[in-house]
Amino acid sequence: MNTPLLEVRDLRKQFKDFVAVDGVSFTVPAGGSLAVVGESGSGKTTCARIVTGLEKATSGTVLLDGAATLDRRRRASFVQMVFQDPYLSLDRRQTVSDCLGEVLAHHDREMDRRSRAARIDELLDLVGLDRKLGESLPRHLSGGQRQRVAIARALAPNPKLLVLDEAVAALDVSIQAQILNLLVDARAATGVAYLFITHDLSVVRHVCEDVVVMCRGKVVESGLVAEVLEAPAAAYTQRLVASVPRPGWVPSRAVSRG
Repeated sequence: MNTPLLEVRDLRKQFKDFVAVDGVSFTVPAGGSLAVVGESGSGKTTCARIVTGLEKATSGTVLLDGAATLDRRRRASFVQMVFQDPYLSLDRRQTVSDCLGEVLAHHDREMDRRSRAARIDELLDLVGLDRKLGESLPRHLSGGQRQRVAIARALAPNPKLLVLDEAVAALDVSIQAQILNLLVDARAATGVAYLFITHDLSVVRHVCEDVVVMCRGKVVESGLVAEVLEAPAAAYTQRLVASVPRPGWVPSRAVSRG
């Protein structure tokens, strides 16, 4: 039996009197893609922050490739995170090339300048950015371009797992589609696995094979995306699926106002 790339066992996180994550378990296989969905406050982002080491669990276990503990450098090389707002996560004083070069230098101190420049070009190509934008500052880029830079930076150290926390939520719908296509292509090109945190079920089918549904810190349903979204068993999942706009869809409040 293959060891999961990521295994979360009975995870719990408590902030004083508030339990944000309560007994959550899931796995992500090597090269796999798992969506963790739920409304705001469901605990999904807290799970993501624990997986990346940004938060410590109150109890439970996170195994990365079977290891319960990794030093800071190894963890950063193993798992990277893409946040919702790329403008806040990028250094506004750095050009795109400087941003990517800094990450490469940190993770591979023996890489020479020429190799680093070539790798920066590869990363820009991978995320669909013109190489000329390497000399641009974040403020000169569009929201979609900045998110592409954030994804390139996360992919720079060749991680095995990418955690995407509402990574397309702040983008226009048309730009969302472009970034989702980019993620599909990047995964195929690199073999990286995804832990995709989102409240938006409409993006889940496009990127992920498996899904975990969270509500108030607990997992209420999990399984293959196609099965869970087509025939949800939990009442909470049924409400989430029913809330996704469809052709001819009219909000229940509008119907009731008649």
